[in-house]
Amino acid sequence: MNPVLLAVLSMLATGLSDFFYRRSQLRGASPTLFLAFQSVFFNVTNLTFVSYSGGVEISSLTILLGAACASLVYLSVYLFLRSLRTGETSINVPLFRLSFIVTAILGVYFFHEAVTSGKILAICLAVFSILTFSSGLRLASASALAATQLVLATILYGLFGFLYKLSLSMGVTPTGILIVQGLSFIIYAFLVVYLKGPVKWSRNIIVHAPLCGVLLSSSYLLLLESLKYGEVSVSFSIVQLSFMVTSILAILAWHEKPSPLGILGITSAVFAVAFFAYL
Repeated sequence: MNPVLLAVLSMLATGLSDFFYRRSQLRGASPTLFLAFQSVFFNVTNLTFVSYSGGVEISSLTILLGAACASLVYLSVYLFLRSLRTGETSINVPLFRLSFIVTAILGVYFFHEAVTSGKILAICLAVFSILTFSSGLRLASASALAATQLVLATILYGLFGFLYKLSLSMGVTPTGILIVQGLSFIIYAFLVVYLKGPVKWSRNIIVHAPLCGVLLSSSYLLLLESLKYGEVSVSFSIVQLSFMVTSILAILAWHEKPSPLGILGITSAVFAVAFFAYL
């Protein structure tokens, strides 16, 4: 399988999921309840994949690493959702996707992945795309708490990408880690809902959370399959360019007028993916 193609498909699924995240937050969805309901459909999708693959291998190592991945994902996505309530889509989503820098650095250091001129150019284009599309990281308009949440979410998600690659290098199967991650995530999600007390259900959550659950499960499986054959500094970087998909959808759905910087950012992201594909 072509790891770049798998990463691009994962990017598309992630970008669509982020769009639904933002749409739900604009309509006042509770992040804790949203994540809990989403996790149900995430697990259902995982089990569907397993049924078609013919089985799943789960070891004590799978349980340990899967639970660790779930912890990093839950904390990062929860903080990300919180930041979306007070920030702009075109700023918060690209900033969150800067997590690929953390993953790429760890991939080069721990897995001795090649540092070629093509890869450096692709990463620079990706960073440039994010900076231009987010209008120079305009965090001044957000509160200190929201900015801190967003930065922490970005770092944690970058660590999650590295842990995915580490798990595969230690012999854990993609479906195995995805099943354990999903089961651990659903425990965390419903435990937080229980601890926070009664929350209000809404049609908004019922409509958007299942879509995000299916899309994220598909995205993670595609990413894991990509990491089996490719480098984490390439595959994870491509997936994190999903913000351009989210932003294009926001422009089409909410009639946001793209700025010249926004158009430049999208163009740079496309070239970054192209360079990653032809390293």
